[in-house]
Amino acid sequence: MRITHAIPVYAPAWQFGGPVLSVSRLCEGLAAQGHCVKVITTNAGLPDLPSEQLGHPIQRHGVEVTYFPVDQPKGTIHSRAMNKALPTVLQGADLLHLSAIWQPLGIPIQREAWRQGIPVLHSLRGALGPYSRQQGWWKKVPYYFLQERPWLQRAAGLHVTTRQEERELNDLGLRAPRHLLSNPIDLESLGPNSKRGAELRTQLGIDSHRPLMLICGRQHHKKGLDLLPSVLSRMQSQLWQLLLVGRDEDGSGDALLTALRNAGLGGRVHSLGTQPAAALSAIYNAADLLLLPSRHENFGNVVIEALACGCAVAISEHTGVAEDLLSDAPPGFGAVLPRRSEDWSTWLAGWLSAPRRAGDSGAQWAAERYSIPAISKRALEVYRDILQT
Repeated sequence: MRITHAIPVYAPAWQFGGPVLSVSRLCEGLAAQGHCVKVITTNAGLPDLPSEQLGHPIQRHGVEVTYFPVDQPKGTIHSRAMNKALPTVLQGADLLHLSAIWQPLGIPIQREAWRQGIPVLHSLRGALGPYSRQQGWWKKVPYYFLQERPWLQRAAGLHVTTRQEERELNDLGLRAPRHLLSNPIDLESLGPNSKRGAELRTQLGIDSHRPLMLICGRQHHKKGLDLLPSVLSRMQSQLWQLLLVGRDEDGSGDALLTALRNAGLGGRVHSLGTQPAAALSAIYNAADLLLLPSRHENFGNVVIEALACGCAVAISEHTGVAEDLLSDAPPGFGAVLPRRSEDWSTWLAGWLSAPRRAGDSGAQWAAERYSIPAISKRALEVYRDILQT
């Protein structure tokens, strides 16, 4: 099968977050199964990419990637060079898998695919969810109806990553078929490893028997960290520690630390900042419980990564993978909770009285459902379904 993926930013521009990881993992997984996978993207976020490589296909982990130069280094991503090359670079594709909601770059790509009769599967990745729609709504509403919606109505399919995301589309009147395809998680370096976890605990000065809770990922209002100070302050009599990993994007992390210090809990917190992917295995294996009280989480990669290492999870009911956990995750995975401090306090008090990791059963469940090979296989089923319709 000849598959073209289009996305404004691509690996290794990891600073743009989850979509770059998910798309690159899927492309590499499809290529590993012997399919012809091409990516058209820009050099946004990649200032060190050699100029001689721009506009020409290069190989990256088995995937043919063409990086087109952006018109300007900052701001909204546009590329006249890409627009000019679209008739050529899209030619011969069986299917176009696009990730470009709220990105003007996506409109000419869809227009050219339509002209060539190439079916388009559009990845939404939470961009049409209620939290995203409310951010800058005065700009997004007219843009959606004038630009995005007409092309979404022509799409051969809409890619949703969770049932939650699928439900969030119900009031938008989109008639294109919806296809459920979870994010692929790179589990090659993630798995139960008590030795690595113990080594990190030793480095941090945390006793091996002390319950260690974890907050991992970008710190932002969306992540709902403001729920935790009132919850954790009620647990002062319990001998727990908290590990904070990730970048503070809007002051949410600082606000959490300040609140915990004011509650006399500052000495229990260990903050590591942003960590490379290679360090995640030790972090998840050192921790006993991941905390994710998000206001909205389209999927929740960090949840699956933690479970893959045997770390239990306590997540809000607004996390995309919550339904998967509730439907068939093994007992002991943790909890899915309403975003109310009393619910979190009650559950956490019970957990701290008898701390328990998700263990090998949680790790096996995560690997079977969300590994790159498993999701790549499911993606091919989606593609074939579209092409046969």
